[in-house]
Amino acid sequence: MEPSHSLWKWRVTAAKEKYHHGDLRAALLDAALAVVNEVGPQGLSMREVARRAGVSHAAPYRHFADRDELILAVVEQGFNLMQQTMQAQKAAAPDDPLNQFAASGLAYVNFAFEHPAYYQVMFSGDLLSSTGHLSLRHTSREALQEMVANIEQCQRLGVVRAGDPVLQALAILSTIHGFVSLVNDNRIGHLLGNPYSLENVRDAVLVSIFEGLGATPA
Repeated sequence: MEPSHSLWKWRVTAAKEKYHHGDLRAALLDAALAVVNEVGPQGLSMREVARRAGVSHAAPYRHFADRDELILAVVEQGFNLMQQTMQAQKAAAPDDPLNQFAASGLAYVNFAFEHPAYYQVMFSGDLLSSTGHLSLRHTSREALQEMVANIEQCQRLGVVRAGDPVLQALAILSTIHGFVSLVNDNRIGHLLGNPYSLENVRDAVLVSIFEGLGATPA
């Protein structure tokens, strides 16, 4: 599921082209994702991003005051893309809250598989200073708040069991995050062997989550 080396080489080339066309900020964000994909979030630095984008070491500071601001920009872009993906899948699902909730959950998991570099940065809070952590709160809370709203709507219709929707949402996110981490760290194959496809395992995990909520058709 992880992007190939050639794809990330293309992204870095595209980043440089964006810069030469005047879009330095977008080029820097693309270069940051390339760094994360190749060496992980801990390798992200202003100097390395500048090098990947083909600009001077000082150029990133035209748009980002420091590394925290660069990371937060990548995180915000990632969450925006994830939310757009989830909303699109939700809108395409049958017109009932439970099916739309399930569709948005599937979109969340697929986003994490298809954009592992974004996902790593989005959930690697230890990369930030204390100031950066404060700035990140509004972004990371939105995903939880939307899930809480979905659960509350399903509870009102009696298709999800009663309970604290905040704790239920946290349990769902914890389960999904653990599963995504196993997949993106290439651990699923070692744990389960070859008989299971990723799609089968993904669907089984999501079904288990909804069964845990006592989900029933409307």
